[in-house]
Amino acid sequence: MEPRVWSMALAGLLHDIGKFAQRAGVRGSRIWDEQAKRDYGYYHALLSEDCVQQFVPPPWLDEIKNLVGSHHRSDDRAQRILALADHLSAGERADPTDDTSAAQPRQLLSIFCSLKGSVAEVFWPLAPLALNEQVLFPARAWDERQVERRYSEMWAEFTGEMRRLRQAHEPGGDLVVYLESLLWLLQRYTWCIPSAYYKARPDISLYDHGRMTAALAAVLADVSLSDEGLRELLYRPQESEQPLALLVGGDLSGVQDFIYTITAKGATSALRGRSFYLQLLTDALARYILRRLELPITNLIYAGGGHFYLLARANDVERLASIQKEISRILLRYHHGELYTALASCPLQGKDFFGGRISGAWAKMSARLQLAKQRRFSELEAELRTLFTPQGHGGNEEAECQVCGREDRRTKVEEEVRKCPACSSYESLGDSLRQARYLIFEEAPLDDAPPPSASMTEGTEAWGTVLRAFGLAVKVAADQVPEPEKAAQVAFALSDEAWGGLRPGPRTAVGRRFLVNVTPIITDQEIRELRRRKVPALPAAGSIKPFHVMEAQSEGIARLGVLRMDVDNLGELFSDGLKEKATLSRVAALSFAISLYFEGWVEELAARRNRQDAAQPHRGERLYSIYSGGDDLFFVGSWDAVVELAREIRADLSRYAAGHPDVHASAGIALVGGKYPLYQAAQEALEAEDMAKSLQWLD
Repeated sequence: MEPRVWSMALAGLLHDIGKFAQRAGVRGSRIWDEQAKRDYGYYHALLSEDCVQQFVPPPWLDEIKNLVGSHHRSDDRAQRILALADHLSAGERADPTDDTSAAQPRQLLSIFCSLKGSVAEVFWPLAPLALNEQVLFPARAWDERQVERRYSEMWAEFTGEMRRLRQAHEPGGDLVVYLESLLWLLQRYTWCIPSAYYKARPDISLYDHGRMTAALAAVLADVSLSDEGLRELLYRPQESEQPLALLVGGDLSGVQDFIYTITAKGATSALRGRSFYLQLLTDALARYILRRLELPITNLIYAGGGHFYLLARANDVERLASIQKEISRILLRYHHGELYTALASCPLQGKDFFGGRISGAWAKMSARLQLAKQRRFSELEAELRTLFTPQGHGGNEEAECQVCGREDRRTKVEEEVRKCPACSSYESLGDSLRQARYLIFEEAPLDDAPPPSASMTEGTEAWGTVLRAFGLAVKVAADQVPEPEKAAQVAFALSDEAWGGLRPGPRTAVGRRFLVNVTPIITDQEIRELRRRKVPALPAAGSIKPFHVMEAQSEGIARLGVLRMDVDNLGELFSDGLKEKATLSRVAALSFAISLYFEGWVEELAARRNRQDAAQPHRGERLYSIYSGGDDLFFVGSWDAVVELAREIRADLSRYAAGHPDVHASAGIALVGGKYPLYQAAQEALEAEDMAKSLQWLD
């Protein structure tokens, strides 16, 4: 890696942290006189430098301090790059932020209030990010006294975490690990703090503005401009046709068939495991590309729902083409053409960051991505022939997996069902999620290509073989996270409670991962009741509840409900919803807000309903999350529980989105028997969802 790139990203993350300090009433290290104004330009720049001086570990302190403190009075090349990244991120020519005579503590305006259309203004509460109704839902603005108190309290909590992070890296330190820990720490505390409000619309959080500034600073670190050209660009970026960055999109296709075309045999655990594996694969792919491009985690705009978006250098197009081949080669080797990842990009000129033009660039990239999906594996040549050649001699029933239907000589009988190593491992992964508290990503070596003999290995972690080929070793843990001996790792808490048990280390970054992980477990009491009702094939207590049991526990008619749901016209919200207000930071903010609902709050709604049902012995937990992320979800459960969940998700989405009339979701539900083919039920639910979308005008 090039340390300078990571240093620029670190400076980008912290360049405006002084605004947090200022609103908390922190006093600067210098008297704010005319000389200080000439040195820093704005008071928050002085406070940002003070924060860096106090909390950034010594190995990176000197370089970062000068960059952060001077980003409004840039004198050298690195400072100008950071200032340019700041302007491009905000989509503004100048920074209309704080004048100490006018600055007052304020809250973050909901990004949904900035979409075209008129809604009442509501604001996010000032609180660390948590799955809590009082935290996640915007409301009327607080009085200034309450706002001032909360800023002070949050600053005290935040600086305590910053001290712990510094202590973890003082003995030596790893900049890559430190940067990722800092990113997630800023998400936790600055997601609800406006980056600007004086003479500016306060709808961009300090977190979103900081991470996009960091991403741009990283890609601009090696920009091919003379010092004079950079100086001119800094003053007139909105007129520049100079390519400055590359917007990159990735799309994992084949997802529907991979998840749904399995039989009912062993499907309960395998289904959740397969879905979770695809989420992990999306993460692995995004991180793989960043490692290949030698870019930091700050350059990942979003990853989830089989999609990811990132910011690369303007001249990374050829490297991306090579990376596309590497990814396709690995997926073809391990998944035999079932899964494919399409990559597409769109160059961003200076002017594209202003006047809402970023939406047009996003739409152009999305259109190119759709075209790339239609030409699966076309970038490969000789390898492509393997898709059309016989695979083995076939016709061996004893080698055929009864879950996925694929033949594998290593297929074994487990619980009277023949399972291939891959399906067995997906089932094991699904089971491991039941008690999971932490998700651990450990960096694995990158290979140029999988060996010719590569295949899914046997054992309970066969699912990890592909992820390791992309440089990511994944563990699901129910207890504490140990410090690794060599490789760097990221430990994600899967609940607010688990977050309290995480501590950063010299090789361990820590963060919060929102993951809808709702699994119905059968109890002894339920088993006794179900035996009395003569329900067959009951598993042992503590097992994941099979589909036919949830069917039997439905109210009224015994049916299983299969729910599919997503946000209506999401593409239009991104391409047209923000209009001239569209900036890179606002697009990032909108993406974060939508994912926070579907990856965070949906879990709370489903878990709450399961808790309510569990209090009644004849019901028990009756909802099973197969997937929820990005802007869509897939649930299975007792039909009446599924209907109620869909109703609650739709109602709360409106409240979460400030009541905006253009933000709503449509759902489709199929009512089937517990042994009905899942792929058919999923298709019927999708058709019902499409019908619901066609009836939007009735709302």
